[in-house]
Amino acid sequence: MSVNLDAALAKAEQEAQRLQQQAEQEAAMAVALPLRFEQNMVAFRQYIPHIADTYEAYQPARPFKFFCTENGQPNLVWLDDDVAVYGAEPYLICETLVSEFMEKGALSKFSFSQEANPLGFMHVEYLNKLNAYLDDISAKETLLGHVPSEVPSALVFGVGLGYHLGYLYERCKIGTLFLFEPDLDLFYASLYCFDWAPLLDYLHQENLGMQILLGQDEESIVKDFASAIHSRGSFLIANAFIMWGYQNEKIRKLIEKVQQEYFLLVMGWGFFDDNLIALSHTINNIERAVPFLQHDKKISPVYQRTPVFIIANGPSLDDSISVIKAHKDRAILISCGSAMTALHKVGIKPDIHVETERTKIVYDFLANLNDPDYQREILFLSTDVIHPDCSTLFNKSMLTFKLGEPGVTLYQNHFPHLQPCAAFSGMNPLVGNIGVSLPINLGFKNIYLFGMDNGYRQRGHHHSKFSAYYNNNDKAEAFGEKVYGDSQRACEGNFGGVVISNIMFDTSRRVTEEVLAANGDVQCFNCSDGAKIEMARPLPSTEIHLSQSINKSVLIEEIAGLGAPIALSKQDLYPLLDIDFFNVFIDKMIDDWQCPFSSRNELNQLMLRNFGYLAQIAATKQQHIAQVMIGSMNYVFSLLSTLLYSFEGEEKTLELMEPAIDLWLEFLSKVKDMYPRALDSVDMIDDHQTMDLFKK
Repeated sequence: MSVNLDAALAKAEQEAQRLQQQAEQEAAMAVALPLRFEQNMVAFRQYIPHIADTYEAYQPARPFKFFCTENGQPNLVWLDDDVAVYGAEPYLICETLVSEFMEKGALSKFSFSQEANPLGFMHVEYLNKLNAYLDDISAKETLLGHVPSEVPSALVFGVGLGYHLGYLYERCKIGTLFLFEPDLDLFYASLYCFDWAPLLDYLHQENLGMQILLGQDEESIVKDFASAIHSRGSFLIANAFIMWGYQNEKIRKLIEKVQQEYFLLVMGWGFFDDNLIALSHTINNIERAVPFLQHDKKISPVYQRTPVFIIANGPSLDDSISVIKAHKDRAILISCGSAMTALHKVGIKPDIHVETERTKIVYDFLANLNDPDYQREILFLSTDVIHPDCSTLFNKSMLTFKLGEPGVTLYQNHFPHLQPCAAFSGMNPLVGNIGVSLPINLGFKNIYLFGMDNGYRQRGHHHSKFSAYYNNNDKAEAFGEKVYGDSQRACEGNFGGVVISNIMFDTSRRVTEEVLAANGDVQCFNCSDGAKIEMARPLPSTEIHLSQSINKSVLIEEIAGLGAPIALSKQDLYPLLDIDFFNVFIDKMIDDWQCPFSSRNELNQLMLRNFGYLAQIAATKQQHIAQVMIGSMNYVFSLLSTLLYSFEGEEKTLELMEPAIDLWLEFLSKVKDMYPRALDSVDMIDDHQTMDLFKK
């Protein structure tokens, strides 16, 4: 009996000591946590002020309280469900998590395959050379089998109370960290628990980047991520270390959303030769006095509810031809790209034709129709970068500036005294995008989509069978192989079921959705049996019943009258290229790469520094120079970064980098030679390989 009593007393004493110790720890924590919060807020105020602004007078939406685990580590419990963020050992849990990801994880990889180069682009030539070199050494050298102690970038989903960040930086030097936290309350709690101040000091001293992406809405988090990536350097995500800090439904959905959107971050970078062609086409279109749509000019309100049929060349167009033909006098018909060949074959003449691609093949394709009388009376609408010969095929043409291109930047930065011209986004990657964007920007509110499939339901039927793609079965299949690509994905169909899409189609669909979302007063009916488009109401074409005829000639005349020529010449623009400044910029980069490198991080920091020059230039009147260079720099740096973080042994890797760096320097040297000809670089190259597929 006495033994049991002694044991019980000892146990009670132990429990009392434990409770006293915990009470002391809780008391110490109650003092320490607010002090830490103050220190962290001072650091954020210095380094990332918008975080300090967010949490200056923050009131948590979900009540919680801090408590000490038995070993004195601060933890958090939510009061509504009594669930803690961590178990009994928060520090150990976070340390183990980092160890697991470091030892078993790997860096994300982008692969750029060898590209055919029928147009002889210098950019494609050098990317192919870099790719071939990477493939060659990958077959011989030992590949990196773990996460190295230095990485160019990391994506960490979930801050929690922040403890894993300390362990992560102890083991790994991260060039740029993208930190996602959908729970504003949790980030607020981390300001009390984790020593952010010394971490921010360390990042500043080592010139390491951190982008904190906060918010309840995963759509806005992903947009902020895309914006942060774009400004810091899109090439960074070519080799990213990815981990989560805690798991719940919000984090799972956010990771899923970022994975879905990842491909958008490497779409549409553009490249050097392409940008020179764009500049040259812009000035040549201006010199030919092709009218440009004037800023804020729209059709009269009386015409804004006129039905507009936007006709793309997807496979489902075939089932709508009879409906389009029956209503051709009751709607404005806009043909998009190759859809004109399908309409021509069935005897329908569109009122407006739109194009978006800049290469000469657009002109060759239009001329290949070989029916000038059919095309003459159609109003041609496109962007400033279209091939300048295209407008010669039509009696009436009008162009609009395309945002993000160097031509509009030169015009807006240097000629504010001239009549402001319209400039729009949402015009690519596919011609259907300008088909939607342009009529909406002209003021039309009632649009119907045909053949806007952004995919296909069955292989072999990739475009309308009335179009030039199907002049020959073998050629149709050969062109189909170009369409299908190797990035196929299933997506929800407009009328149910599944449609096979790919990265390009899917991006086109997203851009259409963004344009419609930004124009909520537009009524859009999707009559295409293709991919579902948010904000566009599914409507089978057989259910269209329009009764009112339109005086088309008056409306088309009004649209054409919204434009005016720009009174500029090549001589006006040539000095604005600022060739001397361009040469100084390129020479500066060439000079930067002449030094010996002792670590992967040094090379990564140099790429970031070079990219930083672009940001500085973009803030000046020479902004067009940054636009001309940014795409090619992203592509080349993605490959250099992949090479840098693909092989075992830092010293050996730095040796392997030398031939790749030589190719980059060769590329820069060619860039210097080509830039002075930026206004004389109209695309004159015949793409026989592709055109042969369309010829009978």
